Amino acid sequence: MTRFVFCADDFTGASDTLATLARSGLSARLYLSAAAPSNTDNDPGHGSKRLDAFGVATSLRAVGVEDGVATITPIAKQLASPACNLYHFKVCSTFDSAPDTGNIAAVADRYADAVGAKWKAIIGGQPSLKRFCLLGNLFAGASDGRIHRIDRHPVMAQHPVTPMDEADLRCHLSKQGWAHVGSIDFTMIRKGRSALSAEIKHRIAAGETETLFDVTEETDLLTIGEAIQDIARDMPVLCVGASSVAQALFPSYAHRTPSAPEAHRRPGPVFAFAGSRSPLTAEQVAQAKSYVKHSIRPSDLLNTATSQHLIDDCVAALKSGKNLLVSLSDDRDHDIASHDLARASATFISTISNAVALGFLLIAGGDTSSMAVQKLGIDSLSFAADFDAGAPIICAHSANRELDQLPMLLKGGQMGKPTLFDNIAALPVAKP
Repeated sequence: MTRFVFCADDFTGASDTLATLARSGLSARLYLSAAAPSNTDNDPGHGSKRLDAFGVATSLRAVGVEDGVATITPIAKQLASPACNLYHFKVCSTFDSAPDTGNIAAVADRYADAVGAKWKAIIGGQPSLKRFCLLGNLFAGASDGRIHRIDRHPVMAQHPVTPMDEADLRCHLSKQGWAHVGSIDFTMIRKGRSALSAEIKHRIAAGETETLFDVTEETDLLTIGEAIQDIARDMPVLCVGASSVAQALFPSYAHRTPSAPEAHRRPGPVFAFAGSRSPLTAEQVAQAKSYVKHSIRPSDLLNTATSQHLIDDCVAALKSGKNLLVSLSDDRDHDIASHDLARASATFISTISNAVALGFLLIAGGDTSSMAVQKLGIDSLSFAADFDAGAPIICAHSANRELDQLPMLLKGGQMGKPTLFDNIAALPVAKP
């Protein structure tokens, strides 16, 4: 019986939620279409006991309000199940979004309506990724190890699409349509499960529809999760937040976690594409020594002739057995919309990945990852192995034999060690 259903606004975070559920011992699968589960034996909406949890990954983070609402509406209707009261809208742990791009409130409202959730729990932090919410304000770690208020973060405050210029998540979300977000701070959470459950019930009875929870340490998540489970016994609940939602709700499953699977790659070369502009990704690209490297200009991807020439060169390098790392040059003078660039990058990645028997596919960049995986022609993803914080290895499932069982890693700009690319290249090759 399905205990938990999630819809993710991008693929990098979706893979982390998938991994979090798997670590907790739940059987879980990530689909590219909400219709896909009903076409399998694992139909969560029709009483199957084979999946404890499942999710659908989207590119909602990168689209406008109208497109976002149009995308979530049919997905949410298909996700709704009378047998499940715990739903999750997975958003980035930095909550980077804007009224006109990746609007969290507009999508969550439509999601909640479809599944019958009258109350939404906003989980404000993920300590495992150095994301903390204190008195409603969001803080995040940077690559230098320091913790910054999100509106002073060296990367997120300058995000090219959705810069975070407000640390108070209540104010941030009010700009997107939630004018009356309540806040439960750490002092109430520290009173324990019973007191917190009573406080939530009191607020729901008073008409509060969105409540933001502080998260300053892992124990906060445990108490929040227990209280939400109490509420979900009587009504559907939509949780909004990062993979910390799954951490909060299913800690009691930890004893079921099997021994950690070994990270590996298939026979064949590694193809890596870096579309992120973050300083950490730039450092990871610079440190990579195990690849043939191509730096390409964003404008080249939108030029049909130039792009095809680049594809031919890349395919030739991979077919010769060499690992290949393609990165977008930091050309900030172009006037290409971020969504168009991500779509062109996705086409580039998909064309190459379908032309070569790859041993591993690595994509850096949230929007790029989301669109590229949708373009590839795979059906679903499962957890394969832990690898780096916020960046697990996942496995593709597809009718295409070249793509089926392909190990992949999808990472956001802020995730991974500086040596991540070479660490992937150094993975042992699985025995046939």
